[in-house]
Amino acid sequence: MKTPELLMELSSVDGPSGMEDMALEKIENIVGDGFKTKLGGLVYRVKGGDEKKIGVFAHADEISLVVSKDVGNGFFYLETAGGVDPKILPASRVKIYTRSGIVKGVIGIMAPHITPPEKKGKVQGYDELLLDASMSDWGKIRVGDRVILDVNPCEMNGKICGKALDNRAGCASLILASEKLKKLLLKNDVFFVFSSMEEVGGPGAKSVAHQLKLDYAVVVDVTFAEDTGHSQKIEIGKGPAIGVGPFMDRDLVDLAVNVAKENNIPHQIEPLPGRTGTDVDSIRRAWIGIRTLLLSIPLLHMHTPVEIVDPKDVEETARLIAHLAAAI
Repeated sequence: MKTPELLMELSSVDGPSGMEDMALEKIENIVGDGFKTKLGGLVYRVKGGDEKKIGVFAHADEISLVVSKDVGNGFFYLETAGGVDPKILPASRVKIYTRSGIVKGVIGIMAPHITPPEKKGKVQGYDELLLDASMSDWGKIRVGDRVILDVNPCEMNGKICGKALDNRAGCASLILASEKLKKLLLKNDVFFVFSSMEEVGGPGAKSVAHQLKLDYAVVVDVTFAEDTGHSQKIEIGKGPAIGVGPFMDRDLVDLAVNVAKENNIPHQIEPLPGRTGTDVDSIRRAWIGIRTLLLSIPLLHMHTPVEIVDPKDVEETARLIAHLAAAI
């Protein structure tokens, strides 16, 4: 499977935090049999030598919504499970995962013709947004059911646009890296971890890092390709960003930069002076402390249904993972 196709396959499948089974089943069908973790992740091992244990992590979950209140006649209030900005939701189609199957719905918005003047042009919050399932079998819906935006990925001039590319792009890079590693001489065992619940705090990655008693961890996630104004811009199409900061092991950072240069892998440097907002933050503190590195794939429009990545960045991230794991 070519990288664009792989990204679209992974974007198409749903896997909200705590309900990653569908996404992990898709990944397992591609990489082969692994073992499941107690908190719902998937681990795939590439056997090397027995010197050290290296974990390579990408979270498989995606942002979602939760039905929080039934207000009657097929209408429901929602809350976020992960960072969902309410301004992206109006006029969206959604899928509600009920105990009796999927129910379709929409997050409606009042037509401009009848919107009161004081509300025109204003963003609605969760206290005003309603899930409308009144035209569906809404009697199946209960408080606590999970809601996913109903969108399909597409290719745009060689880039891939879709939902959940945070962090299915990272998952794709792990899949590609696992294939590359089979052709390299390894001194260490490498565990590819497709972790759970990163979007709601990251217990999945921390628990498996502790379970495996890792010596090293490489976390692969996405980062903002937009210009944030206060830091060096990370650009889409320019390769993975190597995180630099107190949560990253300095020797691993230096090794990653050298490996990238030696193998002509385009890369960028991302300053992260504090917490990274990724699984690095919890893995670093797992067990007795784990030497940790963050590699980030540039992404546009994070936490929206139109996230955009460049497949070349995913491929170069996979190359860096493989050569780095072989060099440790």
